[in-house]
Amino acid sequence: MKMYTATISGDFLKIKSRPAYYARQKHLFVTVVILVSVLPLLIISWTSSYYYQASWLRKTSTELKSLADSRREIIDLFLENQENLLAGFAELYDLDTLSRKANLEMIFTAINRSGVITDLGVIDRQGNHIAYVGPYHQQLTGKNYAGSEWFKEVIRNGRYISDVFSGYRNVPHFVVAVTSPDKTWLLRATINSELFNALLASAEVGPGGDAYIVNQKGEAQTPSRLGSPEIPGSLIAESALPHEPVVKQQDGFIYVTTGMKGGDWFLVLKTQIRTSLVEYYRARNRDIFIIGCSALLILFVATLLVRSMVGKLEKADQQRMGLNDRIRQSEKMALIGRLAASVAHEINNPLQIIGDQAGWLGELLDEENQTSLNNLGEYRQAIQKIRTHVKRASSITHKLLGFSRSNDNTRTATDLNRLTDDAISFLENEAKNHQITIRRDLQPDLPQVTTDAAQLQQVFLNILNNAIDAIGQDGAITVSSKANDRIVIEFADSGPGLPAGDPKKIFDPFFTTKNQGKGTGLGLSISYNIMQRLGGNIEARNGRQGGSVFSITLPVT
Repeated sequence: MKMYTATISGDFLKIKSRPAYYARQKHLFVTVVILVSVLPLLIISWTSSYYYQASWLRKTSTELKSLADSRREIIDLFLENQENLLAGFAELYDLDTLSRKANLEMIFTAINRSGVITDLGVIDRQGNHIAYVGPYHQQLTGKNYAGSEWFKEVIRNGRYISDVFSGYRNVPHFVVAVTSPDKTWLLRATINSELFNALLASAEVGPGGDAYIVNQKGEAQTPSRLGSPEIPGSLIAESALPHEPVVKQQDGFIYVTTGMKGGDWFLVLKTQIRTSLVEYYRARNRDIFIIGCSALLILFVATLLVRSMVGKLEKADQQRMGLNDRIRQSEKMALIGRLAASVAHEINNPLQIIGDQAGWLGELLDEENQTSLNNLGEYRQAIQKIRTHVKRASSITHKLLGFSRSNDNTRTATDLNRLTDDAISFLENEAKNHQITIRRDLQPDLPQVTTDAAQLQQVFLNILNNAIDAIGQDGAITVSSKANDRIVIEFADSGPGLPAGDPKKIFDPFFTTKNQGKGTGLGLSISYNIMQRLGGNIEARNGRQGGSVFSITLPVT
């Protein structure tokens, strides 16, 4: 076999400033993890916030439009009912009947059971106030309305609902007036402003909202909650079409305007955007808090994970640098194995000769005159000792040959009890030197298995060696075997037990709990791989009474 050697400069193998390099890698990985994890959260949060706010404003606008429609219908129906009621009385009675105060009071009482109107009056075509029932009798008696705008409108159209005005009573009010069928006189009622305003006051526009009515000039027809019954100029033109609510956002408010009373009035509902979005702002602040906590948690976890991963890389780097030494050690062990095989072969031949010669000497003694030999018993005893020790030496060489054949992968029918006993006898003297007792609890009728006995023996020896090292001094190892659907060989020791954590990690390459320089951490890993190749399994656990228990499982054949 040819061997090649090369010399590599030590400066090339020297790793310069490795701690600083790995520190930079840690910072880089943490930064990348933060960007990759937190940045999408921020984007998703901003996008969700934007669409949630837009959706909330659309929802609020839709609710205000629906509310404006319902209030417009209620108010239009209310005013129409008042017009129809007055028109019915104007058709039912004539001027003479209504001019009598008693009759007018009777009609007023009938109309005003729910307190809808404040007063009721009869006016002739010339505008003279003929009859009146109500609280403003002194201010209105004898007055003439021929020059009033509302009087001209009702004479012209037959029916009319005025804007709010002060008139002779110097109190803001509006009236509903209808003419008789021949338009020779008219019946006028003043609407109860408090009751009319209550139709808007009950509108659910929120704590920062408002509801009021303005005319085409922008003049308030009802009071404003906020004291500012304003309407954007563009909304008046856009709201000219009846029954078509218009929505507009301006100056931090959402305005919803709809025409009513034939386009003469405009119902305005407005709500403050900031107040409407209180729940949104609360949810947004909660999301910001959650994202902030998540970012801190991600930073914390990322730092731990990156430190762990980079630490493992750094450790792996250090292990890689020592791997050459381990490879050389493995090659050395392989050479020792081949040397052991060579030595075993060389020793076997003289042992065979010694054994044969001892047997031949025994046969010669049998042919000698027994009476002429003074020390015949000692001769026979010496020959027996020679044969005994030759047999013992032969068993040792056979075991050495078993190690040399560990990679032959030759599978034969094997008695596991005998194989276990051989492994124990090989290390029994070493165990006694440490005051360690090895107990056997082997099932006598154990079935044979077809396996590689040499490799399986290597596994047994690895486990026994580890048990002796773990116990140190004064202890016991119990080796048991049993069979059901599979054969199980267990090695239980009285040592300190397995390290805390995952028991499977003891089968990882280079994992060792022995003092530095005493173990390579390869024995159990090699044993695990051997059992996998043999179709069996190896497991480890802590015993109930302390110590560790290694179980070898093989299929029955």
